[in-house]
Amino acid sequence: MSDTNTLAMSHFQQAAACYQQARYVEAIQNYLSGLKLDKSHFHIYADLAKAYEMVGRWDQALSYLDTALQLCPDSPTVHRRLSRIKEEKTYYQEIIADAALIVDPPPEFIHILADKNLENPQSVVEDKFFKLSVEPALMPKTLWYICQLIVKTYKEVGSKLDCFPDNQVSISIINTDNAQVQIDMPSWASGCYNGHIILKYCADGEPELGVLWTLMRHEWTHLLVDLLTDGNCPVWLNEGLAQATARPLLSFEKLALDQADRNGTLPTLNELSQPFTHTSASDRKIAYLQSAAIVSSLIDEAGFHSIRNLLQLIRNDTPIDIALQLIYDKCVITN
Repeated sequence: MSDTNTLAMSHFQQAAACYQQARYVEAIQNYLSGLKLDKSHFHIYADLAKAYEMVGRWDQALSYLDTALQLCPDSPTVHRRLSRIKEEKTYYQEIIADAALIVDPPPEFIHILADKNLENPQSVVEDKFFKLSVEPALMPKTLWYICQLIVKTYKEVGSKLDCFPDNQVSISIINTDNAQVQIDMPSWASGCYNGHIILKYCADGEPELGVLWTLMRHEWTHLLVDLLTDGNCPVWLNEGLAQATARPLLSFEKLALDQADRNGTLPTLNELSQPFTHTSASDRKIAYLQSAAIVSSLIDEAGFHSIRNLLQLIRNDTPIDIALQLIYDKCVITN
């Protein structure tokens, strides 16, 4: 192997390590550095596309997948990623277009600029519904869009669950590529609710708003479920409701569930009642998808009104199997 190929391989290996640690911008930089030295591997272009997918740069991802297909037209991995990223791009761009955000911020937003003398400049916005901090600071227009999305989340998710927090909700949005704060959550997680909503993204610029809004709806649902059940909601119902409220399952996720069903590896409700954090990445993925599919079927069957009644029974310490039978007339087998 030549020195050039060895150096290229070193970049590719470093890129893969960065990707596994959710350091997607560094992964992209290493992939690009390696490709300057060695352009012969189709799977490197496919992996670079996946890194661009994780930072919400759909067009770059699709462009590199096209290059991968030129090198290996029959690769099932490349075709699978191409289909997935096209679907993601369409979905996330359409939900932002449908949100009909007001383009021009009011004058007071123009003055929400980071103090350049601060070591860790932030954007901070206070509203009657929320207090938002963003690190590092974003462009005022992006911040204005995010604030509109938070208000929409407050109204839309609140209306579905008939729950509106009495107190101002604390929200932090952090770009892990260059923020200085330490985040106490798994590297694979993009958000959490622990009395405070934390959303993270990794990008060398502004966040992808469609993805960010989906994360916001997901964690806001956790906030409301916590209020409605006094923190006693089963894991599968909590995560499934958060996912079902945030967005529908996409076709590649339904295919993953179908494959798990054919393999006999779908988790039971008893297994889904345990925290997902300590499972393998593949098992965790299926656990989230299965939970969302179960809750989506409950919503399709009887609407959010029945979900609210179910959460009320849980708040009153009714066991989940009895609560499901009372609301949906279902005898549930948990294992």
